[in-house]
Parts: sequence; structure tokens; C-alpha cells
Amino acid sequence: MKILEDNNGYITSMILLMLLLIIILLLIITIDEQSYYINNTAETIESNKLTSVTNDFQEEIPQITKLTLSDITRQTVKDDKPLTNSRTTIKNKIQEEIDNKEIDYKKKTGCNINCEINNLNPSENPFQIEIEYTIKTTYNNKSTVKITKQEHVPLTDSQYPVYDPLPTLKTGIKPTNNNIHYGKQLQEITNTNNSQIYDNATQGYIIRECPYQEYEKHGHNNTTIMDCITNHYYHKSHDGLCIFCRLENKTTCKDMGLETFILPTKNVTSAPVSVDHVLLNTTQNSQYPGNRIVINNTTVIYLDDGHKTKYGL
Repeated sequence: MKILEDNNGYITSMILLMLLLIIILLLIITIDEQSYYINNTAETIESNKLTSVTNDFQEEIPQITKLTLSDITRQTVKDDKPLTNSRTTIKNKIQEEIDNKEIDYKKKTGCNINCEINNLNPSENPFQIEIEYTIKTTYNNKSTVKITKQEHVPLTDSQYPVYDPLPTLKTGIKPTNNNIHYGKQLQEITNTNNSQIYDNATQGYIIRECPYQEYEKHGHNNTTIMDCITNHYYHKSHDGLCIFCRLENKTTCKDMGLETFILPTKNVTSAPVSVDHVLLNTTQNSQYPGNRIVINNTTVIYLDDGHKTKYGL
């Protein structure tokens, strides 16, 4: 009987030991699963935070770019001094503002952000510039997001107006009420016949894109062309100057550029063409005559055959 009892006790002990091992194993599995869940949740939270902060910072870049363009073009007009390398100047200023913004984001979010402006170039659309940048965002020194992106930033945001420095750089005239009033200066640099028609001529100062995208429709009715002239809208032009070339006071540009009308004050049969990149280009044979286009009883402009066709006039 004692042997039987001993065997039963042994068996009972073994069963209890196995149950204990199973319980311990289940506890280990449960703890591992819980730890995995916690770690996975933490990683997800960190990833979502990085993505959110990076996206928010990306939205700052076009705003900084537009503000920088507005400030630099306005200051260039104020100083009446062309930039030697406008892309580098603008790029460095944007980078400076971005570096300051990185410090702000570190304080607000705890994320380390490093954003480098890689390139700044003209766009195929001259009412935009192309900016390329790389953002690296790190959280807790382990989770990282890295993005390289090209973005096209408009020059025509009314909140950040971009000013045309070319009229001032060519003639020294400063703007009044958002327009350039040339007085005698434009007449003095015009070297073809009937230059006197540009005595007291006017031109726009803020770059605003013409809303009439089919340019040939300008000539379909006087309302369209008068609205364009009155508001001093700018147009795409293969012969015009991009914003970088305007800042550098150049006379030619290899990229797609801009042009706008300069409004004369006198009515004659033929006179120098009323387009800014023609009248403001004083190199030899760059100014050339155009025929009178009567808009209404008080407004005329002068265009060559190419510009007449372009604007349907």
C-alpha cells in the first residue's frame, strides 16, 4: 500500500509540474505577445508622428519660397541693384529661413528635421519656379523618414506678390501705386523712330498672370484686351525674360519667359513695339517698330506681326 501511495504522489507531482510548466509557457507567450503589441503600437505611433510632422514641414516650403521671392524682388527694386546670381541668392535665403523653421519644429514636436534645398530652377511655366529639396526627419534617434521632392511654386500668389525688377533696373524709375510711370526715361532709351510716344508711358510692377489663357482671343473684343491692359497682366513668351533673368538685368533668356505691354501715350502710324522685353532691350537692333493697334479712342499700342498674331490683334 505504501508503494502505491508513493507512486500516486509521484504521478501527482509530475502532473502538477507539467501544469506549472504549461502555465509558465502560456505566461511567457502572453508577455511576448503583449510586448510585441506594445512595441508595434509604439513604432506605429512614431511612424505616424514622423509622417505627420514631415508632411506639415513640406507645406512650409512653398510658403517660405513665395515669401522669399516677394522680399528679394521688392528689395532689388528698392536698391536698384541687379543680383549677380539670383538663383544662388534666393536659394541661400530660402535655406536660411528653413533652418530657422527646423528649430521651431524641434521645439514643438521633438522631431529633428534636416531639409536641404538641392536645386532652384526656372520652370517650363514661367509663372512658377521649380524647387528640389530633401527632408530627413528623425524621432527618438531611431525612427527616420527621408523624402526627396521637386515642387513647382507659383509667382502669382496675391499674399506674396512678386515684383518685376526689370523696369527699375533698366531705367532707374521706382514704382508708384503698383505701376511704373516712366516720365521721360523710357523715351530716352528708345532708339527707333517716334520714341516720343513713350513719354509718360506706364507699365505694371507686380507679376500677375493673364487670365485669358488663349492669347489670340485678346483681339476678339475690346473688353478682353482692355481688361488685360488695364490690369497690366503678364504673358508667357519665348523671347521674354524669366524672373531670374529679370533680377539679373539681362536682355536675353534661354528659358521660357514673361512679357507685358508698356502703354504709350501718343497716337501715330508706326512706333517701337509696346512689349517690355523689346523696349527695355537697348542692345543693337533689339528695338524694332510695330504698327498701331487702336483699342479705343484713348488707348493704342504698337505691335509687330508676330505679336499681333499671338494676341489675335
